[in-house]
Amino acid sequence: MQTIEQAARALRRGELSCVDLARRSLGRVEALQPSLNAFITVTRDAALASAEALDRELRAGKDRGPLHGIPIAIKDCFDTAGVRTTVGSRYFADRVPQADAAAVERLIAAGAVIVGKTNLNELAAGTSGKNAFFGDVCNPWALERSPGGSSSGSAAAVAAAAVPAGIGTDCGGSIRLPAACTGTVGLRPTLGLVPTRGAYPRCFAFDVAGPLAGRVRDCALLLQAMADAPDEDYLAGIEAGAAGLRIGVVEGFSLHGVDPAIRLAMERALEHFASLGAVVRQVSVPLLQRAAESTAFFDILLFEFNRILGEAFRAAREPDEVFGAVVCDNVRRGARIAEADYRRAMAEREALAAAVRAALRELDVLVTPAMPMPTPRRDAPAEHFDAQRRFMAPISMTGLPALVLPCGAADALPLGMQLVAAPGAEALLFRIARAYEATTEWHTRRPKSQPLGRGST
Repeated sequence: MQTIEQAARALRRGELSCVDLARRSLGRVEALQPSLNAFITVTRDAALASAEALDRELRAGKDRGPLHGIPIAIKDCFDTAGVRTTVGSRYFADRVPQADAAAVERLIAAGAVIVGKTNLNELAAGTSGKNAFFGDVCNPWALERSPGGSSSGSAAAVAAAAVPAGIGTDCGGSIRLPAACTGTVGLRPTLGLVPTRGAYPRCFAFDVAGPLAGRVRDCALLLQAMADAPDEDYLAGIEAGAAGLRIGVVEGFSLHGVDPAIRLAMERALEHFASLGAVVRQVSVPLLQRAAESTAFFDILLFEFNRILGEAFRAAREPDEVFGAVVCDNVRRGARIAEADYRRAMAEREALAAAVRAALRELDVLVTPAMPMPTPRRDAPAEHFDAQRRFMAPISMTGLPALVLPCGAADALPLGMQLVAAPGAEALLFRIARAYEATTEWHTRRPKSQPLGRGST
């Protein structure tokens, strides 16, 4: 699968049509589905009809921009008019919305072609990619490994070159973790930058919608279409390089308690940034150090999840037959959290956000690994998946934008790093991530069964 920009150039040179792109993508989606199980619903007929209409528009001189005719995948928690939206749950298995979610609506308006709805942890609850009702998503790098979650299917589809990009949601790492596990690029935007209307909520305090792609520039193109930032051009300074940028490594946090392979990859990445002219230095953010051990994130998440789903859950005759084990556990734990503890956790959240914003006044980005360990097996214990959030959940607490991109490998599996910036500084994240991507080769690696296609960069 080509990058978005490669496909866009081929379309405008007349080398490909929108229908050609859609057929190629759908063929790959359907060929890979038995092994990856990345999709819950494949929208073949609607995608081809949309592509035909977009071809007619191009012939008539109407060009919607860089996403015109580009196939994308939509996490199945976003409403899609006339297409079932299951949120990965038996409870919603036959639900068909009447209107598109805001992010979907904007992507369609920008000319994107939706090829299907991707698999996820039930109700976005979890980081494993497991789903008892629709089946587990597999990692294209190694089928026995987790693809990360909960935006598992979108990341797997991008990594396997079935689509150049997709969208997901991120509460405690649900875009960033799959990006790390599959060697793709995933962005958690600033809280509120992309409207979440029409996306089934996991937690109002933390939920964002954002892009997953094979390249940094493609991630920026999707955000351009989705964001409430009409005057922002995310590509304008993306090739400006890293010289002079200030990168912070947080003492007692960024490299604390990580696997040796992760530490080595991060040390090499930091050395590489320095070779590009960036200034790398250690900073102290004590509240961030303590956040990894705090219960505040889960107190907020589970309290709100119970408020969102609890009534329907308790009204079900046999909830343990309708909902999966993780969802049942989450609702029951959430029901036991007192409102006073929730308020206390929200106050801790505000203090943490203020501390990290203060540190970023002296820096351009903070850097951490994406995960403290390499990608786990799909049958790993639950506590192993919980530990994946070490560097993700504290950043979700701050509401700040964070981008994950590949930076190494362990046992032939990709490793990722996380870059964190000030509110609204997505353009800066894209710039520094692109500087790293353009001068390394990690983004060119593909699963053994998915070699680079001709013309890929």
